[in-house]
Amino acid sequence: MSGSKPDGSSSICRSGKFAREALWYTVVLSGLAFVEEELEAERAALCGARYAHLAGRTATRAGHVASSLTLGGRRAEVKRPRVRSIDGHELSLPSWQTWSSRDPLHERAVEQMVLGVSSRRYARSLEPVPEELRVHGVSKSAVSERFVVGTARKLAALMERKLAGLKLIAVMIDGVHFADHVVLAAIGIDVGGKKHTLGLREGATENAAACKALLADLIERGLPTERSLLFVIDGAKALRKAVTDTFGPRALIQRCREHSVPGRAHSKEVRSPLTGKTFEPVSLRQVVAA
Repeated sequence: MSGSKPDGSSSICRSGKFAREALWYTVVLSGLAFVEEELEAERAALCGARYAHLAGRTATRAGHVASSLTLGGRRAEVKRPRVRSIDGHELSLPSWQTWSSRDPLHERAVEQMVLGVSSRRYARSLEPVPEELRVHGVSKSAVSERFVVGTARKLAALMERKLAGLKLIAVMIDGVHFADHVVLAAIGIDVGGKKHTLGLREGATENAAACKALLADLIERGLPTERSLLFVIDGAKALRKAVTDTFGPRALIQRCREHSVPGRAHSKEVRSPLTGKTFEPVSLRQVVAA
């Protein structure tokens, strides 16, 4: 996907903007995954199953072509499946016509998906796309709704994946605002500096129950508790307590600079809450090097 990548040397303390961008990027990737799946399904509907011998075939596969789609306000590269009629004419895929004419991942759609997944309505998010929305060539509104439902399914599945294979060194937890709602987003940084959206939970950092539920979910899915992790959080006492109660002396806590009180000098220390040991604030590059 086109667009600038985060500078590895920038301070990981600026988690507010970072969390929102990481979450947005994850939703876009989920959207791309659904686009690829849906376009292949539409091609199969026109051409039949791959390698199937159909007597009445009217169209054939013609490989892929490099294309682009606007998702979430950014251009994303897509390998678009091609279809040709038996007499050699290019056939268009219905969903591609709609998605390429306007951005299906507008802000309201993102809000709808994230709130649905973060409120733990996984059952609904993971349900098959309703049959009436799978009818190809229907209205643009139905095609757009199919995109929202399908992308939410991909996002929900991603938020249930196992985390044990990720070599994480830092976890940022911050509230991302969507209109009147706040969603807790946990963003992990691995040893290579890559960011991973680990989990979502509806609720603010001041909500102790939401904070503990988010951490419990991450641990159940494989977030390590037997070694130290750097946690970058805001100044909410509920979130700090949830982290220290869960990880004990292995939690190295650094407060996000964006949440420092106006007029107050930024903290010069990262403190382990139980041992009292202090550390200097670090950049992502310094954490990776360590």
